[in-house]
Amino acid sequence: MKNIIPEQKEGKKLDCFESVDFESTMIADAAFDMACAHLARVNHWYELAGIPATTFQLTDNSGHPIDRPLALHDYIRLNIPGPGLPSSSGYDWVNVVNITQDSTGEYKLYALTLKPCPNPQHPENKDTAHFFEGISSSTFLVEQRRNSVLIQYAGRNEIINVENHSIGDNIRNLFIGLAAKVGASYPQWKSLVKGLADNISVK
Repeated sequence: MKNIIPEQKEGKKLDCFESVDFESTMIADAAFDMACAHLARVNHWYELAGIPATTFQLTDNSGHPIDRPLALHDYIRLNIPGPGLPSSSGYDWVNVVNITQDSTGEYKLYALTLKPCPNPQHPENKDTAHFFEGISSSTFLVEQRRNSVLIQYAGRNEIINVENHSIGDNIRNLFIGLAAKVGASYPQWKSLVKGLADNISVK
């Protein structure tokens, strides 16, 4: 995990876990594939979370909305409850910086890491279009160990972004970032992780 989840150096960290046990490895194989497919469909994360929270839109490297499984270097546009980012039409942005897939014997892994980034629709503005600084990261992992599937969210180095050129951006980021630091973001990620787990459970 040390090579997949960025090292925690400063700021806040956040972890959410869910696991599902199945009757056989064969069933777990199918559940693992299903969890990976759901995780790759960014535009449906809101439905999986099942709570009135952040909506996610996958975009290409120019910020144009697309509807397909995410790929390395894609962007994700976030519409977060509360005041939006003034310089970015109200949206926050993250970039898909890493995708890892591994299959060794009875162990399988699918992981992706997202990092705050500038708004790809306005490449002339290099400010990070997110309430956390660019050093922060969000990593999702789906692991299969024999007949069990583990789903994890790992937030690392969560530092409030108040270094933008826009004072309005910095005030907004401080407001949203402080709320996230005291736990406002936990229900969002916990609900998404639980939604992934619930959608692969045998009914």
